[in-house]
Amino acid sequence: MLKIWLYLLILLPFVGFTQNDPDPYAIIDSLKTRVFSVHDYQVDIEIEVDVDFINMPVKHATMFYKQPDKIKFKSDEFIMLPKKGFDNQFQKILNEPYNAIYTGTEDISGKTQYVIKIIPMGKKPEIILATWWIDPDTYLITRTESNTRDQGTFVIDFKYDEPGIELPTEMTVSFEIEKISIPLKFIGKTAGMEIDKSKMDGKQTGRVYIRFSNYRINQSIDDQIFEEEEPE
Repeated sequence: MLKIWLYLLILLPFVGFTQNDPDPYAIIDSLKTRVFSVHDYQVDIEIEVDVDFINMPVKHATMFYKQPDKIKFKSDEFIMLPKKGFDNQFQKILNEPYNAIYTGTEDISGKTQYVIKIIPMGKKPEIILATWWIDPDTYLITRTESNTRDQGTFVIDFKYDEPGIELPTEMTVSFEIEKISIPLKFIGKTAGMEIDKSKMDGKQTGRVYIRFSNYRINQSIDDQIFEEEEPE
């Protein structure tokens, strides 16, 4: 945490605030309106891995989500389901005390995005500093960079290809690999996955592509679905 505060002390003199800068808390409030409008959903997912030492065929599952934190997967292709990587980090951060700093704008794929630094203030948060790129037209997050307490840093890019739906059609998770736990956080452990430990030496990068289709949103998912036992 000390490193994060030192970083902010260095950053703040160069941010260049003006009275005309957008209010980061107002931007986040608009984001929350979009995110929290989705009470539950069911969606089909496809997971593809691009990590040098992991060989895994594309995997499929059905995912169920219900506010505030219920997640369930159904699939015959997973041994250990990647629930940890799909928890709603936005809601986790926004439901706890946090500080927000507007740092300007950046272009992503030719479109200007607001850039906001989020500093969670809860007790020992998993994410200690987050950067969010937010579309000023839709108030949806297009990219996040998360600095975690124990798992290093990872970046997620989001695509939204279904107009009127506040949920992504694709997530691309990019990370530097120091521990096998980072890719496993997003892909779980699956049948047919092979890990070549001889290729794990040194710092490497990897990506996980997660594609979503056939959303069924706000259909009042029964709580019993989340009480069923996970496959072993």
